[in-house]
Amino acid sequence: MDYKRGKTIFLVGFLALIVVWMVVFVGRIADYKRLSQEYEDAQLTIAALAATTNALETEVVRAGSDEAVIEWAYEQRKWIREGDQRIAVIPVEGTPESSLVIYTPTPEPQNLFKIWWELFFNTKP
Repeated sequence: MDYKRGKTIFLVGFLALIVVWMVVFVGRIADYKRLSQEYEDAQLTIAALAATTNALETEVVRAGSDEAVIEWAYEQRKWIREGDQRIAVIPVEGTPESSLVIYTPTPEPQNLFKIWWELFFNTKP
């Protein structure tokens, strides 16, 4: 009987060791998957940042060129070149000045019952 009892204890111990090993192994696999996903996200972020850096470097080089300065001066600052003639629009006497009207939307008052209903029944805890 002593031999059978020792065999049973060894088998139970071996199965317990296998179960512990499997739990640790599953945890490591979960960590591996999480870290792999974080690595892929980091690689995508690095690629996007590299593309942005390249675009900004190109823009800096272009902004320092003479063509970009000339384009900015004539298009943004409205400078004129030699030989160009500036045209200024002068309104005819008696024409009313056009006024720019900007309409701002007024918010509609909300129903307090609806606000409380949304607060208690449609929000996640």
